Amino acid sequence: MRLSGCLLPVVFSLFAFQLYAQNQDELALQKAGHMVEKAEELSLHTDPYWHTLLHYKPALFGRYKSLVDDKKFFCAKNGKTDPKAELAATIRSFFAPAPEAGSRHAIERFPGRYRWLCEKLSLSDSDFPYDGDAVFRENMRTSEIESAFLVFSSGYLRRPASLFGHTFLIVESKSATRITATAINYGAVADAGRGVMYAFMGLSGRLPGYYAIGPYYDKIKQYSDIDMRDMWEYKFNFTSDEIDRMLRHVYDLRDIYSDYFFVSENCSYNLLFPIEAARPETHASDLLKGIVEPVESVKVLKEIGVIGEPEYRPSNYSKIESQKLQFTRKQNRYIRNVCMGKTSVQEFPFSDEPVEVQAGMWELASSYLYALLAKGKIKPEEYRSRFVAVLSARRKLGKVEEAESAAPLSPDKSHGSRKLAFSGGKDANGRYVGAEFRLTAHEQLENPAGYSNNSELSFCNIDARYSFADDKPYLKKALLLSVRSLPVSDVFFFNGAYQVIAGLDSNLNEDGDEDLAGRVNLMGGASTAPAPWIQLYALGGADAYFSPEYTYSTDVLLGGEAGFITTAGIWKNKMAASVMISLFDSDHLRTILSAEECLSFSQNAALKAGYSFTADYGTFLHGWSVSFSAYF
Repeated sequence: MRLSGCLLPVVFSLFAFQLYAQNQDELALQKAGHMVEKAEELSLHTDPYWHTLLHYKPALFGRYKSLVDDKKFFCAKNGKTDPKAELAATIRSFFAPAPEAGSRHAIERFPGRYRWLCEKLSLSDSDFPYDGDAVFRENMRTSEIESAFLVFSSGYLRRPASLFGHTFLIVESKSATRITATAINYGAVADAGRGVMYAFMGLSGRLPGYYAIGPYYDKIKQYSDIDMRDMWEYKFNFTSDEIDRMLRHVYDLRDIYSDYFFVSENCSYNLLFPIEAARPETHASDLLKGIVEPVESVKVLKEIGVIGEPEYRPSNYSKIESQKLQFTRKQNRYIRNVCMGKTSVQEFPFSDEPVEVQAGMWELASSYLYALLAKGKIKPEEYRSRFVAVLSARRKLGKVEEAESAAPLSPDKSHGSRKLAFSGGKDANGRYVGAEFRLTAHEQLENPAGYSNNSELSFCNIDARYSFADDKPYLKKALLLSVRSLPVSDVFFFNGAYQVIAGLDSNLNEDGDEDLAGRVNLMGGASTAPAPWIQLYALGGADAYFSPEYTYSTDVLLGGEAGFITTAGIWKNKMAASVMISLFDSDHLRTILSAEECLSFSQNAALKAGYSFTADYGTFLHGWSVSFSAYF
């Protein structure tokens, strides 16, 4: 009897608690229903900010479709295509009871949506059964964040996924250094490596793209120290409230994938959504369409006034290339031998040089040692012992003022990717006038801001002409791709150069006329720069043309090209000579001497001129051209 008397209050309490919990759940469901009705009355599903949060874009027949492809991102089954259904399902999920251990509440998963709905529906944390927003506040600690930056990393032509460069975001805390900032990156994830298959999957949207959060120093190590890519940091003029909205939206997208496309829905395009979430009036995700280059995203964000002037962070490679110019070839060779362990710090033959020169040499040795370690050229224990010796020699010289090197032009100073050119001149068809259109990127002699110097990365270049002699139009070329990478090799580094050309191009035949044929050109070689204003190069390989007009439907030429490029401010000059011989016809020996000039007199305009002499099949052809190029 006593036992039952003791149990009765417990049973009653449990029953009362169960009734209370059921009542609370019912109240939450009722409140959720009221909030759904209120959201419908306010037409929140049509609000542009809701479309930004869900990445909705107009589709056919007045409908909408989200660019996010992961089903986990949607609370409604048809949420990808129905903003109204997704809004209602999101509100109801926010009023769900606290989750079981190991699972996440909808408020935890979507803090960006949560904050916006609280503002629109006049709700607070206490109106919900579970305070899931506390997870976001604890993890991101937004109260400690002071500023946000857009970072542009220059292109890396050795890797297909990095041809255009890369952009990502960083957020900096009040009491921490820049390198310890938090980096926010969007990128493709694949098990296919970095080869041709990886490029194909990225071009066709068969790779999943994810937002990732990590330390900035990891990005610096990868891009600046290993991949030899310079970086520019553009500070956003965001308020703390705007930074909070940006971070919340990034948090909405954690562990959520979208189909990644290298040329359109890529790193730069998907970063526009967090920026638009921070400042909706920018309509950032609508600023770029079609092919989206990272350098173009930097330019448009600068134009609309959300970022300021950049801070330049040179790669370790750029530092070495700048530092080496202060010293003689003999001094640079000594530095290399010290770092490679072929001579010692004690065998220093330049003690008669000014202290500034000696200090600079040890600074260069320090930079080069780190480059060797990052590239795996020396072992960690070798690095440590040699670095200590170099550091000791440098310390003995005391404090010495270091010379600052000039920063290259920043990406926001680059020309427009698209080009429209009008030309006139003489080719194998006689005198002509023509027009040329390039869909995107950059050609070798153009303003190098935002691109690798003296490189070329051109997509979809079409050159149409009208011949006065034949009184008819003709297509000179329609190149799908033209890539030329000429990284400098010197006493410190060997960097292989290469060229890839693919598409339709004009090919001289034995009658002295030209055939439009499919073309694939593959060459490799090396380049060097004896002075900052001149670069020499040599390439060798194959140039193949494909047409039914040829024997075996193929015209394959083997040989090479050598030349040099000079730079004087806004003017660039290229002189080149090539010799190619056919595999099938010994009379088909093609020699070309050429000169090209480019004067980039403004950011988006240039004058070009060229001359060429071609000898082939025992005939000679002189050609020349003058053109005006406008970039947009």
